[in-house]
Parts: sequence; structure tokens; C-alpha cells
Amino acid sequence: MSSSIARSSHRTVAGTTATGPDMHPPRNSGALHALFARTLCDAERVVFLISDNALDEDSSRPAFYCVHSLSGASGTDFRELARLMPAVRFHGIQAPPKKMQDVEFGGSVESIADYYATALMKFQPTGPLLLGGWSAGAIIALQVAQSLRAREREVGLLAAIDAAPDNTSAGLGPWHPLYLLALAGNLPGWIIHENLIRKGMLRSLTRRALNKAMAFHEGKMARQTSGKRVNSHAVEGFMDLSRYPPAQRSFMKRLYDALLDYKPTEYTGSVVIYEATIKPLLRVPQVGKIWRKLAPQSAVVSVKGTHLSILREGYVNALAEDLRKRIARWSPENSVNNPRHNSENSINAMHSVMSAIGA
Repeated sequence: MSSSIARSSHRTVAGTTATGPDMHPPRNSGALHALFARTLCDAERVVFLISDNALDEDSSRPAFYCVHSLSGASGTDFRELARLMPAVRFHGIQAPPKKMQDVEFGGSVESIADYYATALMKFQPTGPLLLGGWSAGAIIALQVAQSLRAREREVGLLAAIDAAPDNTSAGLGPWHPLYLLALAGNLPGWIIHENLIRKGMLRSLTRRALNKAMAFHEGKMARQTSGKRVNSHAVEGFMDLSRYPPAQRSFMKRLYDALLDYKPTEYTGSVVIYEATIKPLLRVPQVGKIWRKLAPQSAVVSVKGTHLSILREGYVNALAEDLRKRIARWSPENSVNNPRHNSENSINAMHSVMSAIGA
């Protein structure tokens, strides 16, 4: 199932789009990420508050857990989305700064997902869990959901924002005629998107996209040969790591390698995928195509914008509206465990039967 939603207005877009598990943080967040690691260097907390109402005692507000992207911090990625959805309690799932100092932490997607699943179950002992992620966070969130379900916890909704695992057989090969046709179609979308064609921005973004594509290709080639990375610091080719402390930089590199190695299994739960309409210049991520095969119960929603702009003011509005409706189905008031909800359903069902028999 697929649908299309549009943004409300055009805004300036800085940075570049993703190719594979993209790791670029939204604008102006680099300093915040560095501050996060410096000021919380001993913190062990996984779940933290994003929205002001996250600790609201009003049980009618469903909780939504946002998994971090490559930097390990998720708060800044989702603040605008949380602002537009006051009826939802937004929590972030972060890589604890103290754990980043552990050279094993982040070494595999499965291990870090298990760690987060354990923390989530302690934070919310009962009830369905709703979670999602942007970029690399979408891939980690998938494995967190798998881990939770393996422990017999219900995952009501998984929201994947413009990213999909790489190691699947769902996508077209890079030399497939349809892939090449899609690749050729990327440039017109960038040209039409007026924010990308000003002040030399397109040239800068093209250079970054090229660096990202080369880094991604290096990782792929290394796995197919000796299993060793051609360049263990490939992430530095497309992302400025100087703003981050040493422990966090090492964590990001480990996690990037883990994402390239991750081999997902079929996910049978409910998933909504938000896919940016403007693709990277030098690679076709095939986000929707991959998810449709990986998760049979997928709904793919197209969102106008780039990988970086999809969660920003002016672009995120329509995404927020769609996600709000999906999360509302899991609010405690609508839960199948709510006696009032069950009573109303029984009455409605009885009326339907009576109407059908002409009573």
C-alpha cells in the first residue's frame, strides 16, 4: 500500500541526501550532539524525554520512542515532529555516553538493539510499544522491534523514516536497466527543488553525495573480499566528525560498519515507511521497495523533500499529520484492552447484525 503526502511550503535545505544508512544530523545539531557527549560523559540513561509532555500523567496520550541515528543522539532529530504532535508523548532512545566508551558497544545492530529493547521494557513494563527512527535509526528500530517481539512484547507500530537495511535481495542491482533509469531521474528532481539550486549548493551537495557513495562502495567491496574495511574511517569522507568527542567518533564508526553488515530478517508487524521524493544524486536507496519485501504489512508514504529536510519545519507537517492518525489508533482510549472501547465495539457490532437481519 502506498500513498503520497506533500509539505506545506519550501524552506532552505542544507547538507546532502542519504545513500544507504545516512548519518548526517539535521542543521545546527552538530554542536548540540557534541555538547550531549561532553556534558553526559558518565550518563547511562537510554530513554530520555523529547517533548515537554513526555512525563504527563495523562494516560490517554500514547508514548512514541524515537531511536537515534549514527551520532547516538536522537533528541534534535525529532523535536519539530514532537512539537507538531502535542497529543503524543515523545521519548528518545540514545546511545548512553558512558556506553560509547565500551569498544564493543555498537559493534553489531543486533547487540545494540537488544540493549535498547531491555531498557524499553524496564521503562514501559506493560502495553504496546510504538517506536520509529530516521536514517540509521530506522534500521536500528527494526531490530529493536524484532527483539521486543521475540520477548513476547507487542510492538504496535514501527515507523521508518527514509531508510532501509542494505543487505536484502529486494532492491534492483546497480546495473539493472530500471535502476539506471531511476538514477537518471534523480537530477530533474533536484533541479526542480529550488532550494538546492542556489549559492553553489548543488555543487557542494554533489561533492558530498559522491563522497558518501564512495564510502558506501568501499564498505561493500570490503565485505565481499577479505571482510576487512578498505578504509576503517570511511564515514569521515561524508561527515565532519571533528565536532564530536573521541569516544563518540569511535562509536559512530563502529555503528556505521555494523549497519553495513546487518542482515535483517522478515518483520511481520505493522510498519509505516516515510520515503523522501527527492533521492540522492548518485544512488537510488529503493527504501519503499526494500520494505515491501522485508515487511509484508508495510505502508509506504511518499514525502516531498530530501532525506535531510524530511523532519524539518515546512516539510515535516504532512508527515506529522499522517503519523498522528496512525499513533491515535494505539492510544489507550482506543486500545482493545480498554473496557469502554470493547463495550462500544460490542454495541456497534450488535447494531450491525440487527440491521443486517432487518431488526
